[in-house]
Amino acid sequence: MTPNSDSSQPGSDSDSVNRVVAIVLNWNGGDETAQCLASLRALEGVQPRILLADNASTDGSVERMQAEFVDLHVLRFEENLGYAGGNNRAMRHAYGEMGAEWVCLLNSDVVAEPEMFNRLLGAVQALRAQGHDQIGALGPCIYYRDQPHLVWANGGCVRPTANVTQLIDHGRRAAGGRVRGPEARDYIPGTCLLVSRQAWEVVGGLDESFFCYLEDADWGLRMASQGFGVFVVPGASAYHALSSSTGGGYSAGRKYMTAVNSVHFLRKHGNWRGWAAFYFYDVLLWPLAFARGLVLGRGHAALAKIQGVYHGLRGRRVNASVAARYARRSS
Repeated sequence: MTPNSDSSQPGSDSDSVNRVVAIVLNWNGGDETAQCLASLRALEGVQPRILLADNASTDGSVERMQAEFVDLHVLRFEENLGYAGGNNRAMRHAYGEMGAEWVCLLNSDVVAEPEMFNRLLGAVQALRAQGHDQIGALGPCIYYRDQPHLVWANGGCVRPTANVTQLIDHGRRAAGGRVRGPEARDYIPGTCLLVSRQAWEVVGGLDESFFCYLEDADWGLRMASQGFGVFVVPGASAYHALSSSTGGGYSAGRKYMTAVNSVHFLRKHGNWRGWAAFYFYDVLLWPLAFARGLVLGRGHAALAKIQGVYHGLRGRRVNASVAARYARRSS
């Protein structure tokens, strides 16, 4: 499938804006990866080429996807490079060999609604008409797949409160009525975001020292520091099943890796307010979080979080062996 260069399509003010490649990063994704790819094949209007980037899967999912989806571009890595490393190599291929002007990164557990690319690229036109010449990244409003009336994230922000970064509108009911235009954000969750070639060439790719978690927030801040705008497009939608590879939204793996990378993020971007909030919410108030976790049956995740804080302060990093360990625990 090739990019649609019909200038009548929304967002297609030039042929270049339609040179879109969708990158799906796979790690033993199985059925979820198949559902993600099927949703991309069902897009209306702008139809991106699809690049499956595989982080050394062992479940046969790559062979299955190649059999089920024709014209699928595939990159296979010999080791698990993480979200950052895998996507960086895929983006180099997409912007280089495939000639992309826009690259959309999607988690394998995401399903895109049919109009998503039309609306994202339509927002590019609208922003340019408003004088935004440097657009770094855009993303849709992301909903829970099993509860599509609830928002998982409407973009993200960085502020000195609990957890360092926050998902905007997380857990709120979907807003009805008039569709809002693009809105500025600190970052777009890496679950699903569209990135311009211009930003890639100036800012560079994801910081691979994060491996996974918080690399998206770091990227957003780096884009802003170079004058690139980051926007959410509430009228565009995608649906997220949460990461099965690390056990879902409130898992030991996610809490441990996020805690380790929170320390790494603060060392890179933090000020005294950020560190003070981190120690207050994530260290001093941890016993309350642990007690609540015990009541809710999530004590193991709370323990993993404080262990991650400790390891982060000692300079440890998230890597493939850490991710694999928690994936085994959640299987």
